[in-house]
Amino acid sequence: MAPELARAPQRGDRLSVAANEPPAKGGVGSGDSLSRRSGGGIAYADNEGGGGGGASLSRRSGGGVVLPSPAAAGEGLRVGALPASLPRTHPERRALRVLVGGGGTAGHIYPALSVVHALAPGLPGTSDGPVVHFAHGPSRIDAEVLAHAGFARTRLGASPIRGVAPHRAAWGAFRLGTALAQAVRLVASFRPDVVLVTGGYVSAPVIVAARLRGVPAVIFLPDVVPGLAVRVMAPLATRVAMGFSATRAHWRTPRSVVTGYPIRPDFLSADRDRGRAAFGIDGSLPVVLVTGGSSGARSLNFAVRDGLEPLLHHAEVIHLCGDLDEARLREARTALPDPLRRRYHLFRYLHRGMADAMAASDLVICRAGASTIAELPATGRPGILVPGTFAGGHQSENAAILAEAGAAITIPDDALLATGGTTPGLLATTLGLLARPARLEAMAAASRRLARPEAAANVVALLESVARR
Repeated sequence: MAPELARAPQRGDRLSVAANEPPAKGGVGSGDSLSRRSGGGIAYADNEGGGGGGASLSRRSGGGVVLPSPAAAGEGLRVGALPASLPRTHPERRALRVLVGGGGTAGHIYPALSVVHALAPGLPGTSDGPVVHFAHGPSRIDAEVLAHAGFARTRLGASPIRGVAPHRAAWGAFRLGTALAQAVRLVASFRPDVVLVTGGYVSAPVIVAARLRGVPAVIFLPDVVPGLAVRVMAPLATRVAMGFSATRAHWRTPRSVVTGYPIRPDFLSADRDRGRAAFGIDGSLPVVLVTGGSSGARSLNFAVRDGLEPLLHHAEVIHLCGDLDEARLREARTALPDPLRRRYHLFRYLHRGMADAMAASDLVICRAGASTIAELPATGRPGILVPGTFAGGHQSENAAILAEAGAAITIPDDALLATGGTTPGLLATTLGLLARPARLEAMAAASRRLARPEAAANVVALLESVARR
């Protein structure tokens, strides 16, 4: 059975939390430009913080690692005594060099960014801390997220081979060979001490290249049910970090450890009032956040559009819709009466300010990607989860974590537009919850109990323990 790193923070321990960005001057309006860069939505100014100080990690009976709890923004992290299974790093050694591989969706990049921030809160921009390089895929969201993060990066020419048409799978297999050659050259030139990969097709050439060059590697498994890429890559990994203990029911490996899902530092310092001020929300009505992830979710978008006007009579809505349906939804917004239009805050995506948007909400409607399952508890928000049916339907297992704890309600994707029968649709479910604030508060409390703010530091401990230095 995979060991699980100790969950409970100790009094006085501290976790580095990069300072969350303040709202852009004047807040964020629904008609504002969505990006300072091409295509990206930004609600906040670009001034991330960092700092020093902090407290040590400590030893605990049973071999677990007592890892830090969140503290004020800007405080640092110092790795101290680790258990025998995770040897401590010698401070006189040179700076750690970490190569990170992952991409295809933001869900494969954000956990890696969270780990990097826990490893060195001041990155990027420090000269004496760890050196980090990202290897990512060709998708636009990979480039956008990493460009906003500011890290050095290399684009690998990989393409998916699962869940696509046969001719695209064949092309993906060919591209995988090209990406492997790129990854081997990158490992040889960057000379990492350790490699971290976060699953998906982009990770495969990176971990193979690491194995060929004798570099230790850690795989982070984000979803409850491991995907094909992780199962194939696991024998090449030094250690496997699991985001959820429920994964043990689906897959076991002797090199695994349950770390929790690393979340971005701004989710640990998210602020409800700051978020509402940034979006121009006065607080007279409850707030519903709708997001389909970095790519958007068409079925969610259609369901929101069809029930938009009655919903806006009862709530303000922050809607992150993705690329495909933005124009259609902007037309729907324009057609609304003026008072309702001001309550509908529509964006393609938010590269900054997502944590405060979630904290500002009373209810979150979303897919059930692994990042969502960690971010809702971090901000203490209740959810209506609509698991995607793609990739083998793995999101249903993710959603079960929150649903079984009483922190969320699950609606099947094909029932979103239901108006009768045994399964209520999205509009009926949403209005029913908004009319029961005590139920929402109970769900929020259940959500908070699932939070694991120490997860990023757990993965850092694994990286430090296996690094070749």
